[in-house]
Amino acid sequence: MKEQEIHSAYRDFRKSAYRKKYEKALIFGGKALTYGALLSRAEYAYNTFCQMGVTAGERVCLWLPNCPDLPASFYGLSRLGAAGVLIHPQDSAREVRSQMAASGAARLITTAGRYEDFCRSGDPLPPGQAVICRPESDMRGRARRRYLEAGEHREQKEVKGYLLDQLLAENRYNAMDTPYGEQDQEAVILCGTSAFRQVRLISYLAEELSDTVAEFWRRKEQVRSVYIENSFATEGGFLAAHSAFSTGRTVIWSVGEPYELLKRKKPDFLVATEEFFWEFRQRTEFFGNKWSNLQGGYQIGRELTPLMEKFAARAIAAVGGRGLLAGAPVPLKVRREPLYFVQDFGVRLADMEEELCRISGIAKCRCTADGGGIRLKILPDGKEQVSALGRGIVSCCKREMNPLHLPRTVEFSATLS
Repeated sequence: MKEQEIHSAYRDFRKSAYRKKYEKALIFGGKALTYGALLSRAEYAYNTFCQMGVTAGERVCLWLPNCPDLPASFYGLSRLGAAGVLIHPQDSAREVRSQMAASGAARLITTAGRYEDFCRSGDPLPPGQAVICRPESDMRGRARRRYLEAGEHREQKEVKGYLLDQLLAENRYNAMDTPYGEQDQEAVILCGTSAFRQVRLISYLAEELSDTVAEFWRRKEQVRSVYIENSFATEGGFLAAHSAFSTGRTVIWSVGEPYELLKRKKPDFLVATEEFFWEFRQRTEFFGNKWSNLQGGYQIGRELTPLMEKFAARAIAAVGGRGLLAGAPVPLKVRREPLYFVQDFGVRLADMEEELCRISGIAKCRCTADGGGIRLKILPDGKEQVSALGRGIVSCCKREMNPLHLPRTVEFSATLS
């Protein structure tokens, strides 16, 4: 009887990395990493986590933007048998604390600026439980300048945590240990939705994830490179990137606006949000009629409308490509509850209403959504000035929720049915 194959996210990635060692795995920040280089970084991360005392079965939170340290850390944890808890980069510190508590994670891998926000929201983590990444170290030229100008980067001052790049440099060797593998192990834990009032984690077992990887790019054998807008921390973005890495495709991540990068690299496929494809339709002249290898795209975020499907296909043809825009190629667990999507992030509107009603001066509020964004209707209690209420709403959305909860319009009303 044939022995059942053992799966893990790391094992699936490593098979691909061995076959494609000298081919590009990731284009990011003006640089390209081969599969061999990304695998080596994952090995160094594994060595580092072993030295830190991370154990099989442990959960470790990753609160990072898309950057090479994110998949390297994730696969390093997977090699060890630990589960990465992927947190959306736009989440507030309050949401991160809630997700760490809900997942049982004691360690956090993040950037210096995000960790400063985390510490301002409460007690810092005990020594040795925070690991700081510097995504800018993997950038150069215009991408690096954009990242620094956007305010993502903040100098590390008195953050009491490990620096990941220094730890990786100290652990540059390939371990001979057999990669961890259990059929019922958790391969990944995802968030990607509002978490300031309730946390709903999404998890995939190792074998379940391998089956999903096999399905994601079915009948897309000609796709060799893919631009992915969605965060690696969201279900759709993670499945798109991990399945691409596990099948030997090149993943392209952008820093800031992606259009110049797309014009230069011309990937075979696009995985992005409705907001991206809406703008893509308006910018077909920018690409000319020279993108002949473009084979379509997946919209992951809001549900694909017939109108978007129709006009996105026309836009793909207008830049010289072929193919259609479709929804997610696999069922997403995040769809099991009603959410309003802002880009790739799922917002719970009822939670927004409950949170905003705690602001002094608001008697009731109603959050609704349309194609243009979140609309907020407020019934004041008459004890606060309207201007002060407006400032309080914006501050609450940015600080306690996250900037993706900012409403498009705020209306003050004398009645609220």
